Amino acid sequence: MNVTPVTVAYVTAPLGNSSDVCQRPMYCAPVSPGVYVAVFVVMAAASTLQSSVGMGQGLLSAPLLRLLEPDLLPGPVVLAGFLTGVVLALRNSRPSDALEVIPALFGRFVGAALAVALLAALSDRGLTITIGVIVLVLVALRLAGLRIPRSRASLAGAGLVSGISGTIASLGGAPMGLLYEQHARARDFRGPMGAFQAIGGVMSLFLLTVAGQMDADAWLLGLTLVPPLMVGWVLARWVTPIVDRGLLGPIVLIVSSASAMVLLISELFS
Repeated sequence: MNVTPVTVAYVTAPLGNSSDVCQRPMYCAPVSPGVYVAVFVVMAAASTLQSSVGMGQGLLSAPLLRLLEPDLLPGPVVLAGFLTGVVLALRNSRPSDALEVIPALFGRFVGAALAVALLAALSDRGLTITIGVIVLVLVALRLAGLRIPRSRASLAGAGLVSGISGTIASLGGAPMGLLYEQHARARDFRGPMGAFQAIGGVMSLFLLTVAGQMDADAWLLGLTLVPPLMVGWVLARWVTPIVDRGLLGPIVLIVSSASAMVLLISELFS
């Protein structure tokens, strides 16, 4: 039996020449119930992960959303990461956490600015593949036993890579997560990560807006992700105690490597 798709969201093309072709399929064409539900489930699961672990929302959601609804990247997903970062910071961060990640925030700002320039000059596909490979290399080095001391220099370096990878491919949590999980318990991990994501998210959104990558449609799309994000914020209350039982390191490594692999596969075989 054939089922007629149900229109979940439909918005006319932006004002202007009547011959303009809408560039955002999620706004200008019917979205099937299956895609809508899939996006909701992905974002709810990703929000739960980040709210309980301290990272992972972009790592989990970005590769899947790139397949389900590409218009959600990069701007709307960056906005979603900022919102969950604010919730994470309000629940876990102390003033000392914000001071601790200042070198990383400086690196993130430079990295995000560099990423915006790279997006304007180079192939998005090539950049995304490069970032996926870098994340896998970082995971491999960590599994091989490499331990990087947490210092101002390493924080700035992790922030730089995070700014580039987060702005281009929404994989910004991996570099900071791989640095912090070596030195912190889960409870001490969430505080600095929340401060880094909340403050750094403002930087990334500002740069994306200035560069024209975050227009009115992108802001509206990002706000449509708030309901599944809220589900994750609530579910994290029950998941967090499980994470605190010594599971931080394995979760960071598994999520980082799996996300990079899915991203690479989707780019190489699309």
